[in-house]
Amino acid sequence: MTSLKDLLVSTNFDAAVQDMSAFIEETVGKQSGLSGIALKGAMAAATKVDSDIVAKGSRRLLPEMAESLDSLWQEYTNADAADFGTYLEANSTQALDAILSVADRNADNINVPGLDKVYKGVRGKAAKVIEQELPAIGQLIEKNAQ
Repeated sequence: MTSLKDLLVSTNFDAAVQDMSAFIEETVGKQSGLSGIALKGAMAAATKVDSDIVAKGSRRLLPEMAESLDSLWQEYTNADAADFGTYLEANSTQALDAILSVADRNADNINVPGLDKVYKGVRGKAAKVIEQELPAIGQLIEKNAQ
């Protein structure tokens, strides 16, 4: 069976990067309260370092994220789920762990002074947002893997 990474990278990778970048910016932008302030502040700090950081990060992390989610993708293709987003939501602990492991691994390799500290400060808040957005993340991935 073809891996999720192979499907995503070989079919619509540029579109997937654009979709993921727009999704991240939109998701952060709609956050409110203290978590919203923290996430928006982290995004502002990151984009000050590099105005195209969201697209660059999406381009770099999507293949890793697809690799990390591959076991769920393979299970999904043999399951009776409406779509990959629904499947991720039903398996939220495993899906969240897969996504955050990629983010954590990459955060450990940040070479920009201060950005690793910003990531550590918002990781818990981001995890909650990611968990809420698993259906949309799964649908975005499935759309671009076909």
